[in-house]
Amino acid sequence: MNATHKDNYVVVIGGMNMDIFGMPSHKVIPRDSNIGTVGMSVGGVGQNIAQNLAHLGTPTYLLTVYGDDYNGTLLKQACHDNHIMLDQAEQMIGSRSSTYMYITDETGDMLVGVNDMGICDKITPEFLSRRLDFINHASICLIDANISQEAIDWLGDHVTVPLFGDTVSVSKAPHFQNVLNKMDTLKPNALEASLLSGIEVKDVETAGVAARVLLDEGVKHVYISLGADGILCADQHEIIHVSPFKTSIVNANGAGDCGMAAITWGRFTDPHRSLRQTGQIAQAASSIALESAKSVPDITVEQIQAKMETLTILN
Repeated sequence: MNATHKDNYVVVIGGMNMDIFGMPSHKVIPRDSNIGTVGMSVGGVGQNIAQNLAHLGTPTYLLTVYGDDYNGTLLKQACHDNHIMLDQAEQMIGSRSSTYMYITDETGDMLVGVNDMGICDKITPEFLSRRLDFINHASICLIDANISQEAIDWLGDHVTVPLFGDTVSVSKAPHFQNVLNKMDTLKPNALEASLLSGIEVKDVETAGVAARVLLDEGVKHVYISLGADGILCADQHEIIHVSPFKTSIVNANGAGDCGMAAITWGRFTDPHRSLRQTGQIAQAASSIALESAKSVPDITVEQIQAKMETLTILN
């Protein structure tokens, strides 16, 4: 692939974590050793989106940082195995890789979590400035809100290709507040859209009001994820609601990241794709993720096409 010409690749800027979880087999005994299951998996919103994009055949570069510890070795290998390119990422010598550890109760509900993501603060304007030419030769630059507001502000001022944003969480969504007028595409959920717009999103109608506020702030395309109520899609020309596909839910973790990747893939493969079809693609991908036990499903273009052909959508 010749990376000196535009429209050949997507750049994702965001976090990559090693997720470690523990789930006891029986009711938790506090302050004691509990028999159960411990697992590890590669995660982080940026990495998850990049992995979904790569599964869909999109040349994807992940601009992130990782340490020179054991977890860093595992993260690097996982990206290689999933065809995520780390050419523009940086291994930080003497640093711990971003790690998230959580303990659940015997039913799977989280009791406590600890995030050690300080390394993400090293994705600074100076770090990004050394990669600006590469970013500006991509077709799309996708940002996850795990990076600092300072870094996102800088990207808003310097990136010339379409900026896509995943708001990640209520606590991190404000990182986009200063660059709404620079965003091509933003995908918040209902709570994050409420925070950014000042409109409480309670249903499809109020989601439309919130979307209009964000459009008035300068965002060109808004996709508000409404969970079981589907997705609200909006631009300056229309506001439409796309219902969810009929889905047998296995695992709700990762559907949002998969939907964001699908929106990006939809635009990458057809910059003139309609708002409605993009929303349907996002819902198809989210449905595939919900039906998978994995946080990042083994999604393919063929699976999305099969979902789209059936269009067995709940009304």
